[in-house]
Amino acid sequence: MDKNRLWVIGAVMLIGAIVVLGWVLGIAPKLAEVAVAESDLAGAVAQNAAYEVQGAAFKKQFENMDALKEELAAVQESVPLSPEIPRLIAELSSVADASGVVISSFTQNDAQAYDPIVAGVIPPVSDVPTDVADSAAATAPSTPAEPAGGLPAPVADSRITAANFTAIPVTVIVEGTAGAVLDFVSGLQKGVRLIVVNAISTAEPATETGLVTGTISGYAFVLADPPDASRPQ
Repeated sequence: MDKNRLWVIGAVMLIGAIVVLGWVLGIAPKLAEVAVAESDLAGAVAQNAAYEVQGAAFKKQFENMDALKEELAAVQESVPLSPEIPRLIAELSSVADASGVVISSFTQNDAQAYDPIVAGVIPPVSDVPTDVADSAAATAPSTPAEPAGGLPAPVADSRITAANFTAIPVTVIVEGTAGAVLDFVSGLQKGVRLIVVNAISTAEPATETGLVTGTISGYAFVLADPPDASRPQ
């Protein structure tokens, strides 16, 4: 083997080594970078698509923001963040005027933790005929209060607990015809403020005026102010 052939073989081997080193040190890393970049691009495209879907949902919710605010305001009127007893009394007076009864007494007891069993619900009385009620009142001078045990079981909601809901026991005594008393009870359960009536009793007065005295007991409710995480404990 002469020197020229050796030089040729050496040159070929050197060129091969350069090619291999070029691939290992230059081209292969670049191809890996391209693959990573393509993967990142695909992930970014997918994430952008998800953001677009979320953005569309937020836009739709924002379009209903006014209606949601009105609904929230109505709920806060029904179950305020504080007792607001003066407003409650004003509403009771308004219902009494509309029903044709006179409020002779209003009693508010200490607030207590909400208990769905204690704060039961009695059926609405608006469907009871007035003539039947008047007849019942005439034949029975005194009707005992409805027992809580005979009332329908209240519907419990796991989101409403003693930690965020407070019940205020209230008792209202009114005077009027039996039908007017029933109208007053019905108005209480359909008013702005959420009031659950759980006991009603009527007693005919000694005078022959045709009026009865109705005692209505129930609960008004207060929603606890949700805790602020930024507020120091």
